[in-house]
Amino acid sequence: MSKSIHKLIDEQVKRWELGTREDKPIQESINIVTISRESGSQGYEIAKQFCEETGFDLFHNKIIEAMVETSKNSRALLETLDERGMSIVDDIVSNFVNERHLWLDDYSKLLFKILSTIGKHGNAVVLGRGANCVLHKQNAIRVRIVSPMTVRRNHIEKSLDLNRDDAQKYIVSTDANRTAFVKRYFNSDATDPSNYDLILNTGTLSVKKSVQIIKYALN
Repeated sequence: MSKSIHKLIDEQVKRWELGTREDKPIQESINIVTISRESGSQGYEIAKQFCEETGFDLFHNKIIEAMVETSKNSRALLETLDERGMSIVDDIVSNFVNERHLWLDDYSKLLFKILSTIGKHGNAVVLGRGANCVLHKQNAIRVRIVSPMTVRRNHIEKSLDLNRDDAQKYIVSTDANRTAFVKRYFNSDATDPSNYDLILNTGTLSVKKSVQIIKYALN
């Protein structure tokens, strides 16, 4: 885990702990956005700009993975919730597992609890990691960002400085890995439109316009 990511997690825990010390109730109606995206569709750019405009916290793959690793040796992240909050998180995980007939290993147990904890605190954007599956019954806007292959390939070529063929391979590999991850841990299809509340096409919509639409949907 890099020092910068570790620092981000420490700061997040402190913010959550402060909320707990102030005896803030666990929200029944929370503000959270989950974003799933096709590779090269600018999902990260949309998530980042949305957070800059709203003040929401951004949780992306690296941060979530680091939170899971941290929780293997410390319960600090989960203990930012009071007993009632912890009970709600356990219920969310249990209900989801029973509905999907899943058998959890140690990694997936922690992943589910981390995502559920983020969801209960709210005011967050969760990018990837199947968050739309775990938080589907909470007051979340579940967004999917898509774009035509030519648009995505052009974006990857420029952002990663790759040639056309390598950009194509990168997209195919990344999308396959993300789809496999969601299937393995959530028994769900990442490409199924019914798993989302809002699907945005950045082949026709700019990052700015996409952010505006998500903000409107959230309100």
